[in-house]
Amino acid sequence: MNLSDIAIVASIIAGLASVPFVASTISNDYGPIGDIVLNMSSTDIPGELSRSLTNEKFEQTYQTPFGKFTIKINPDGVYQELVRPDRKVIVQQTPDFTAWELFAQDYNLVVNKTGTKVTEKYTSPDGYREATKEMGNTKETVRGNVDKYDEAKELLEEEIQRMEKIKRDYMELPGTERVIHVVINEVLPNPEGDDAEGEFIELYSYEESEVDLTGWYLEDGGTNYTLSGNIEPEEFLVLWRNETGIALNNNGDDIKLYDNSGKLVDSFEYEDSSEGKSWARVPDGTGEFQEVNSTPGYSNG
Repeated sequence: MNLSDIAIVASIIAGLASVPFVASTISNDYGPIGDIVLNMSSTDIPGELSRSLTNEKFEQTYQTPFGKFTIKINPDGVYQELVRPDRKVIVQQTPDFTAWELFAQDYNLVVNKTGTKVTEKYTSPDGYREATKEMGNTKETVRGNVDKYDEAKELLEEEIQRMEKIKRDYMELPGTERVIHVVINEVLPNPEGDDAEGEFIELYSYEESEVDLTGWYLEDGGTNYTLSGNIEPEEFLVLWRNETGIALNNNGDDIKLYDNSGKLVDSFEYEDSSEGKSWARVPDGTGEFQEVNSTPGYSNG
């Protein structure tokens, strides 16, 4: 497979992450950028992936915290769709054009790019805006109230970035390694009262099916605890200190989660802790760690 065969694939990770709005500066050489697939060079693409992309259609759907994400790849192009109850975002690319589409409750916004020509169409019950930019020349037609146009642009950009995160975290292409989404979700190093009784580490799964944790292990300093059994989708698995033997330092520690092959799956390091407060991901599974009220076995809110 040569670079011309995979120009479409080159853009599915990084190249479609920025929408070329008419108000933006458009260069003549704008196009797919970034690594080919999941940080691989063209010479590293597995044969299985090469055959899949040139001879047949690849299609996957993922249920994620950001909505239902579908990606379809075939020799003619790439189709991506992110759907939630109040909106739908579509990104399509072929060798001839790229389209970014937002369908929301209050408005729709579609951006098309063909060569050096970029066209935007914004529609709502209150107004309409169409703008075209080509070779430095811009034309614009506005009817009615388009006050929410800037809001629509911001929302489309935000949704595109969510799609990029989903592809990094979820996307499973033939011949590439699958990422299992089990994470360290909450840690309580300094409980009120007896540390030996109250400390815990909570794991959370945002997989679509159960995960066998047999042979997985937690590591804290020189202490390891081997897991067993399954974790269900959206399950909060609480591991107490008196069960694991893992003692968390109040003034900082480093916790690591490994799968049964010894691969590091997730880790969390903190420098201090407040009495009675947990370090927890908000939202569960995908968020940044924050100090919050302890919620073992329940959502962090």
